[in-house]
Amino acid sequence: MLDARILVRSARSFSVSAWTPRALSKSILMRFPPTTKSVINSLLAAALATGMAAARADTTGDVARAARQFLSAEAARLGLVEPQFAVEVVGSPPKAQPCARPVSVEPADTQFPSRMRFVANCTAAGWSETYTVRAEVSAQVVVAASQLNSGQPIVADDLRLERRTLVSLQDALSDPATVVGMASRRALRPGQLVDRRALAPAVLVRRGASVTIVARNQGILVSSTGEATEAGHRDDVIGVRNSATGRVIRARVTGVNEVEPVGIVQSPD
Repeated sequence: MLDARILVRSARSFSVSAWTPRALSKSILMRFPPTTKSVINSLLAAALATGMAAARADTTGDVARAARQFLSAEAARLGLVEPQFAVEVVGSPPKAQPCARPVSVEPADTQFPSRMRFVANCTAAGWSETYTVRAEVSAQVVVAASQLNSGQPIVADDLRLERRTLVSLQDALSDPATVVGMASRRALRPGQLVDRRALAPAVLVRRGASVTIVARNQGILVSSTGEATEAGHRDDVIGVRNSATGRVIRARVTGVNEVEPVGIVQSPD
């Protein structure tokens, strides 16, 4: 009498190989008399379905692990503080194929964590399949502590860290020091995420602005006033007309409307 349990175990062992279902069926059916083929076909179909489900589960797990590893590496590269991830494979091929060896998984589209695509490759069987992954990523990131106007130079007190869910990892920053001295191209409300892409070096001195000229020499500090003849960011060297002497000097921008002289370039007419 046909031992169904032996047949199922045999079919399952074949299903994880690189054989096609048709070749597998022929191989097993050749071992039994024709009168038992209908029974064998039913059992074989059940075993193959179980094997395919296991293959799908295994590959889905590989894809989920690869997605988590990718997000973790990206968060580390971008310097995000205390990142957290929730990953779910939401789209997979209708018919998962078996693979005799572990599949390799490569990212295909990872711009937005809420909808990413990864490709699973089986070199042993020569197939590739695309999986859709949904992830939720949060981290401690820099947000505005107070109202910030567009173009306003940002200081340390304007910022704080809060946990936020991120639409894109590329947009966020976790180090307030990298934001100080910058300006946002758009206004920010208190608690709003400081978007990396909207930042630019702040203009600390504008042309025509009244500035303080601070000269330091061997512990002695002397200050005077002047008028900027050029606009400048931090560490830019600009022209400044000294209000007391009328001379235009070259001065390095050190803060908001503050400069230090680096040399005299011309005398008054």
